[in-house]
Amino acid sequence: MRIFDFFIPYEDITWIFEGIGVTVFSLLITLVGFVIKHLFKLRNKKRDKTQSNGLDSIKEDYLTNNGIEVYKGIDKIDEMVKRFIQIYEAHGIEKNQIPAFIDQKFQLKIKDFKDNQSILQVVDEELLNWTCEKFGVDRDWLDGTSDRIYSRNDYYKNVEKFIDDLCELIKENNNIEIYAFKNKNLNRDDRRAYVVLLIKYEIGKLNSNTIYRYEPVSTSWIWGYWRSRYQLKAIIYLCKKLKIYIKGCDLVQEYTIEDGSVFPGEFLNAFPITFTWYPEDYIDLISQNMQAVETDETEIVREYIKNEKYEDYLEKILDIKMSN
Repeated sequence: MRIFDFFIPYEDITWIFEGIGVTVFSLLITLVGFVIKHLFKLRNKKRDKTQSNGLDSIKEDYLTNNGIEVYKGIDKIDEMVKRFIQIYEAHGIEKNQIPAFIDQKFQLKIKDFKDNQSILQVVDEELLNWTCEKFGVDRDWLDGTSDRIYSRNDYYKNVEKFIDDLCELIKENNNIEIYAFKNKNLNRDDRRAYVVLLIKYEIGKLNSNTIYRYEPVSTSWIWGYWRSRYQLKAIIYLCKKLKIYIKGCDLVQEYTIEDGSVFPGEFLNAFPITFTWYPEDYIDLISQNMQAVETDETEIVREYIKNEKYEDYLEKILDIKMSN
């Protein structure tokens, strides 16, 4: 007796090899394959969960509790934490010192900064925004959506804005330093020669160390173009009236300060900073300074300053700032 006879009469099994039989068997094979695949997925998921280091749950809690949707994966969150720490370290604050520097309203402790997981438990929108505001860092950079650490801060054809910003700093802070970096020897016939500015001022103390904020100016003051040169000389002239003497240095690496892609504190520490020129030499009369240069246009620049009413504007803003 044939084995199929127990189930289906032999003469009735030919349908298996015909149209409907092929269809039924195909469905059965698909179903079996689906079940096997599903079982493997369950096993792998269970294994992955067992091997997890806990970051998945932290990520889920972090996104849920803080509502920061830009961080779509572990890599983004890890990068955000690294950049958060980098901001402080770039300003001379070690990771274990961060709780001591951050505003006490956040009630942070050293144990909150033992690793990335503990940091994720205390970081929220308010703390991220406070950090960016404190150091002048662009939030897009902290989020990992931009390579530019600082927003553009351009004063070309807007010396008045420079006066506004500087007077605001003077009102809040007496410890202001300005650096002028030139990329090469200054020549009025060379449009490749330029100067960039960096503003530095105190924002706090940590033990015996002073913590500074840096504001790179994105304007490249072209020395070979009269308007650009006159405006920079006007800024040097106004700063001297305010008893802020700009430090002249050589730019070791082009397109670092003005493009906002580096932390200036790290930049200044990476290269020996020596004063290679004196900006006030370019705005003094020979009767004031025996080292004065480009004196043939000094009176012309002063007339330009007068015509643009920069000094009048400075006095007006100072009166307003200091009276408030």
